[in-house]
Parts: sequence; C-alpha cells; structure tokens
Amino acid sequence: MADFASRLTGWIDGTIRWIGQSASWFCLVLVFIICISVVLRYFFGISSLGFDELQWHIYSACWLLGFSYATVEGSHVRNDILYNRFSELTQLRIDFYGYLFLVLPFTCLVIYHSYFFAEWAYLQNEGSIDPGGLPHRWIIKSALPIGFTIFAIATISRMLDLSVKIKAVKRVA
Repeated sequence: MADFASRLTGWIDGTIRWIGQSASWFCLVLVFIICISVVLRYFFGISSLGFDELQWHIYSACWLLGFSYATVEGSHVRNDILYNRFSELTQLRIDFYGYLFLVLPFTCLVIYHSYFFAEWAYLQNEGSIDPGGLPHRWIIKSALPIGFTIFAIATISRMLDLSVKIKAVKRVA
C-alpha cells in the first residue's frame, strides 16, 4: 500500500509541478504586456483598460495555478516558532490534521461557491462593466474553481504522503 501511495503522490506532485512551471511562463507574458502598456501610455499617450484588465487576469491565473505548486514543494508560509521544537512524528501529525481539518474543508467550500460564481458569469455572458474592458469575465472566474481543485488535489496528495511518513516513523519508534 505504501508503495502505491508513494507512486500516486509522485505522479500527482509531478503533474502539479508541471502545471506550476507552465503557469510561471505566464509571468513572462505578464511582464511583456506591462512593458507594452507602459510604452503605449507614457510614450504615445495611449491607454487601454483592456490591457490593464488583461494584466490583472494573467496575474490572478498565475497565482491561482501556482499556489498548489508551493504546497507540493513545501515552500508555503508556515509559522515555525513552535513547530520546529516538536518531534518529527508530532510535526507530521500537525501537518496532516491541519490539511484535514483546515485546508481541505476551506478548499471544498471555495470550489463549491466559486463554481456557481463562474457558472453565473458564463450564463450571463458577463463582461467588464467598464468601456473598453475585456468580455467573457467567466474565463477568469473559472480560474477560481480550477485553481482550488488543483489545490485540493495537492492537499490530498500531501495527506497521503504524510500518512505514509507517519506510519514509517511509528514503525521506527
């Protein structure tokens, strides 16, 4: 069972790393768009609300697709003042139960509500309320349930990995 769990978490983590690394290329596109926007605004006096909104959308998509990568890599923010003083088994248990009782329920709640948020935008064919803004607001709103679904999968992968590690540490102790 532990071998299967390790292979499964390895595959999930690899997929999420690929998604995160792919999303990081959007940052290069974002920098390019910001540079174009600055040149157009300050050298040619041309301003585009659509360009501004596109920057916000790309940044949002990068963040929503990238925070699962931070979870898989273990590079997320954590308060380590007390955590580092605990035994390895206690640390693993804190992580496991934190994911189980805090992260996973929150993630499921966000997925549930953001799905209807994006669906409503799609059904209404919502666009920007500002003249010259971007149409099809449902595209960026769909990034919410997609990003949090990937995060939920990353969370489950972490929990599976932690359960294997907890069993291994118990066996050694």
